[in-house]
Amino acid sequence: MLKNYNKDGQKLPLFGIGPYMIFGMGLTTLAGIILFGYVFKIGILEMPWIMVFRIMGALLIISGIFIWFTGAVRSDMDDHIESNKLKTNGIYAWVRNPMYSGWWIAFAGITLMWHNIWMLVLPVINWIIMTITLINSEEKWLLDLYGAEYETYKTKVNRCIPWKPCEDRIYVTDISNARWMAYDIPGNVGWIIYIACLVRCFIVKPDFISSWGLFGIIVISVIPAIFMMIGIAELVSERFAHLDRRLPKVRLLRGFGALVLGGTLGMTVSVLGLIYGYCIGERNLITIWCMLLGSFLCFIFAELIYKTYR
Repeated sequence: MLKNYNKDGQKLPLFGIGPYMIFGMGLTTLAGIILFGYVFKIGILEMPWIMVFRIMGALLIISGIFIWFTGAVRSDMDDHIESNKLKTNGIYAWVRNPMYSGWWIAFAGITLMWHNIWMLVLPVINWIIMTITLINSEEKWLLDLYGAEYETYKTKVNRCIPWKPCEDRIYVTDISNARWMAYDIPGNVGWIIYIACLVRCFIVKPDFISSWGLFGIIVISVIPAIFMMIGIAELVSERFAHLDRRLPKVRLLRGFGALVLGGTLGMTVSVLGLIYGYCIGERNLITIWCMLLGSFLCFIFAELIYKTYR
């Protein structure tokens, strides 16, 4: 399966699975844009959401290009592949696959340029494509070639999302399955409620968004949702990697730590929205109340699991 050797003695292909995977993510993005934006014509947002989405999209595109350029051009990755050495410094100390991550982030930015709420599922689909593909191809090749060195590297550095590396300490929890489920289920219900209410604000556009102050609160509410999604993505990744309940510190922080932070920020923003809304005489704030409930559930139950790790 390993093809495209460039030099005698070179163990890994120079390009690997990358071009095929990037083509798949690009095709998924294009299909989603055509279906949601031009065929079904659902989820299309209007001003001022258009400006918000396009600014965020531009920032993601620039960030993705920078990450790709740093990993592909500004590093000596080609030399490491040709000499069969594992690259672990530079940007590779922050993310294991910067060239693929850069494309993924850029595709997410391109998606946002169409200011369509339903297209937000496309980066998630692309993340799943990238994760499953890498686990079943390049990560197996690297593990076969570098063994324990690569296994240690995996515990310190994230696969797709650039993140500051942490020390290689393993945290373990020994709570029962029943207790785990008692914490896990309401915690999942919490972040789902929060994100569903936030999405509803984009789609239905409740009357209270006519106030610029509450519109700003809803925009800021996206930040806690991002942390929640990072936490969920990390926990799903841990399931793929069969880590069970033994987690390196960096994964524990990206998983339950991100959910705790997302819940905390979500409660803070929701309370600010309720205070401001009632101060200006707005009474129909049930959506923000539900966001407060969801962020509270996310925080309290993620925190309960987080504290069981030692």
